[in-house]
Amino acid sequence: MIKSKQLAKAIFELSEEKVDNFEAKFFDFIEKRNLTTQLPSILIHLEKIIELEKEKKGIQIETAHEISHETTKHIKTFLKADELSEVIKINKDLIGGFRAKWNGKIYDASIKNSLKKLEEVIIK
Repeated sequence: MIKSKQLAKAIFELSEEKVDNFEAKFFDFIEKRNLTTQLPSILIHLEKIIELEKEKKGIQIETAHEISHETTKHIKTFLKADELSEVIKINKDLIGGFRAKWNGKIYDASIKNSLKKLEEVIIK
């Protein structure tokens, strides 16, 4: 049996190649092989693949709450990543501030990280 993760990867790769009438061909394939029950799982894997690809091509910004477009723009300017696309994720554990992943580095300006560093200094 074909795994949903494999189907999601194939869908993603074929969609980048701009295959004519791709959607119709895909659904025909799914119906002929009786794979319709896998569609929700395929969609979940496809969303993860798309998210990973966005992260590879851009900057991922995590914040404790929703931020404005202007704030996003300031963060990108601060990191010299103005031209990159961004993926914004909410991570309430950060308490405040932001954490950005870009170019293989993590820039952590979160309150959680600051409190952790303060705790390490106090403990020493």
